[in-house]
Amino acid sequence: MGDHTEAFSVDFDPTALSYEDLLSIFWSGHRATTNHHSSQYMNAVFYRNDAQKALAESTRDAAAAELGIDPEKVATHLLPIGDFTYAEEYHQKYYLTQRPEIRDFLSSVYPEGKQLADSTAATLLNAYLGTGMAKNWSAFADALPTFGLPESLEKRIRQAVIS
Repeated sequence: MGDHTEAFSVDFDPTALSYEDLLSIFWSGHRATTNHHSSQYMNAVFYRNDAQKALAESTRDAAAAELGIDPEKVATHLLPIGDFTYAEEYHQKYYLTQRPEIRDFLSSVYPEGKQLADSTAATLLNAYLGTGMAKNWSAFADALPTFGLPESLEKRIRQAVIS
């Protein structure tokens, strides 16, 4: 498999959501006391600079305190970010692959894998079509026309996921 760690990269607007906010969200839904034995599937938080490292450490310590454990018992690695390589195209937007008419259309708009991976429309569609997380379907319905989908495809999505 190679020497790599499977990860995802989050692009965010720090004026709308801070790195510390992202870390708080991460720790609130993360099992901090277990980790996989291989580097491919290890739990990790990556940071870009000393300020992010300090925030990662302080939020880790706060998460440990909430769990009633010593921060040293947190098994999640805090690591400087290295090179980030996008996964192969067939690994991108998994839930869209289960709806080939949507995936095919988006692939025609975003012909390069990185373009599809970075597409806000594809990301939102993938999230709404595939996750079991609480969904704000009215916000999704309001945003759907902004995705630039053909009317027939938009109608099919509405029938499939909103109705």
